[in-house]
Amino acid sequence: MNLIIDQGNSVTKMALFRAGQLQNVDFYPKWGPDEVTRFLDTHAVDAAIFSTVTNPDPEALKLLQQRVRCFVRFDHTSQIPVRIGYHTPHTLGLDRIAAVVGASMECPGRPVLIVDAGTCVTYDLLTADGTFVGGNIAPGIRLRLLAMHEHTGKLPLVDDSGEIPEIGFSTETAMRAGATLGVAYEIEGYMARLNEIYPDLFVFLTGGDALKLAAKIKSRIFVNENLVLTGLNRILQENAEI
Repeated sequence: MNLIIDQGNSVTKMALFRAGQLQNVDFYPKWGPDEVTRFLDTHAVDAAIFSTVTNPDPEALKLLQQRVRCFVRFDHTSQIPVRIGYHTPHTLGLDRIAAVVGASMECPGRPVLIVDAGTCVTYDLLTADGTFVGGNIAPGIRLRLLAMHEHTGKLPLVDDSGEIPEIGFSTETAMRAGATLGVAYEIEGYMARLNEIYPDLFVFLTGGDALKLAAKIKSRIFVNENLVLTGLNRILQENAEI
């Protein structure tokens, strides 16, 4: 059994894969040695990979190294099954690389746009020959709401959960709709433009806000909330003898 740990800015995911198939995913707003101990005490794990976009708990990592026979810490020196065309590959977010690897497994031989909607929204392009050429980064829904509150004198801090009308009918709905639909329309713009260049383009939408945004996007898009986890499992196989 493979254990995949993906530590994001707001939540850590611990997932189990068996024979390449995702079995289950657990979510942890707080993640550290206690969570690792409880998980390993109740699951038989043969190999594990850890990826983070923030600062990990050193004690949690030490536990993983001690208790898992084959442990891989994913970083920019790890072997991956795609080529990197980015001019500064060492600055690429590991979650972005993992999502591209996951997309390459799902759509081999096709150009793919991977939209990962979380704290930030990333747009990453994989060409048909398996090259990750790069992508763009923009503020996510909650960041947009927070920025409007923090950089104005009177706009409130609005939660991203709630009614999202096409046109807001109150300050709260205007801000929520502006942030959410702004991201949705931005995604549609990228899809339309890149489809002119890559007519066979396949588009994945992943990340914590994937389902919320998919409901507002009229263009054809495929939601896969576990694309990063799938990519990390493939990277684990690439870097460890299991």
